[in-house]
Amino acid sequence: MGQPRSTGNTLRREPLLTPGRRLNSYVRRFAFTTCFVFVTAPGYAQIGARELTMAGVSDCIKEAIGTGSVENNGPVVIFFCSAAKARILYNFLGSKVHSDVVQDSNGKFENRQFGNNACYHRIEDPSGKAADDFRCDLLLTIGEALSD
Repeated sequence: MGQPRSTGNTLRREPLLTPGRRLNSYVRRFAFTTCFVFVTAPGYAQIGARELTMAGVSDCIKEAIGTGSVENNGPVVIFFCSAAKARILYNFLGSKVHSDVVQDSNGKFENRQFGNNACYHRIEDPSGKAADDFRCDLLLTIGEALSD
């Protein structure tokens, strides 16, 4: 606390730290604390394939609701997003989900299926010409209780 100093009848303590020294001490503590926080905190946000995929699914569902591209099929609700959103989601899925090449009466497709959902990239039309079309079908199972 300080050194006692006698001034007649009373004993008064004088602080060891003068106001200038106290401020310097606080600045040092603040600087140390700040450096510690900055060193231990991550320098950037880590966004992985899962976060990108969820953002793509969310954008697709928002757009489908906004444009009325939602189909009620009993216990299942199907969301259809535009080709632009489908392309983005298809590419996000590419880092985790392999594509299967399928040919049917609508042409040749590269399908990326995840759960009950799928995104499609049509690479050939029915006549065999090269195509570059994207589509995603996102299924939400709501069950019998909520279906009309």
